[in-house]
Amino acid sequence: MRRTLAAAAAAGAALVLALTGCSSPSTTPAAPSAATGDGSFKAGTKFGYAAPVAAQPGQQQFDSGAKAASASVDWDYTMYDSNINPSTQISNITTMIQRQMNVIGSWTLDPGATVGIYKQAQNAGIPIIGVNSEGDGVSATLWQESSTCAPGGPMAQSAALYAKAHPGGQVITVGLDGVPSIDAVVKCFTEAATAAGLTVVSHVSNTTDQAAGAQKLVADLLTRYPDVSGVWAYNDASALGASAAVIAAGRTVYDLSNTGVVVTGSNGDADAVQAVREGRLTGTWDPNNPEAGWLFVKLANEVLNGTAPKNTVLKSTFVTKETVGQYVPPADRKISFDTLDYTTSN
Repeated sequence: MRRTLAAAAAAGAALVLALTGCSSPSTTPAAPSAATGDGSFKAGTKFGYAAPVAAQPGQQQFDSGAKAASASVDWDYTMYDSNINPSTQISNITTMIQRQMNVIGSWTLDPGATVGIYKQAQNAGIPIIGVNSEGDGVSATLWQESSTCAPGGPMAQSAALYAKAHPGGQVITVGLDGVPSIDAVVKCFTEAATAAGLTVVSHVSNTTDQAAGAQKLVADLLTRYPDVSGVWAYNDASALGASAAVIAAGRTVYDLSNTGVVVTGSNGDADAVQAVREGRLTGTWDPNNPEAGWLFVKLANEVLNGTAPKNTVLKSTFVTKETVGQYVPPADRKISFDTLDYTTSN
């Protein structure tokens, strides 16, 4: 999914802007109020989510959590698949406005293009909640911690791990250039790594967003920089590709007990967790997608009741050889509004 944003925005910007310009806020009926005034959940509240791409496993887990949370409070929740296309996302939000949703959530694909449709929703009395997204028209944002750059957060912790394993070591970063959220995380890790005494000797963009693409890129760089002690990747697919390149080069992957190359990813994919178990991956950041779906519903209720903070950050979990024994697959987790681990700020 993380591949989606830049390519989709570039390809569809003109059409998206045209669609936005044709909207007619004055003819849109106002959504019925779903606020209770006392912070409780009002049964029958209609809640829609414009997901970036429904086929992505993490978004499916997110949707599963949001469905379970909505069912527990008798809400009518629907996820709409934007399928990596900003114009489709705008069409989905238009549909939600016409359905008079009480609140709409959106992982913004193109911030510039959605300004108009977000304004139309606001004019209809429907607040917009951003998922790992902020900007004009967004009332409040749900962040997954691994997508943030807070001091002492996941990127700083990752850099500290690389530095502990190989003080003063050389690191390669793998990103997907042109996607604002990914560029920000790459920048955050790079700065944290530099502060920890590491040297980022090269950065590559895995435009394939697949393991095979990352494997080829990292294999070439390992030849050019034979003393590399770490490869940081923006997602698990790229991390697994990097791991394969390291092993093919006759080197081992660091598992907290050896002197191998540190390789980390993010998403908490099942394949990555298994690779951690087998010593083929140092670690993966699990953004806790089902829990994010539950927190999404809680935040939506707070927005409707006027008590929502500007930012709500769900804690992510770093899965390593030391912690993988405690890892619980998403489908087996027991989640409620009371079990969520998050912080808020304005």
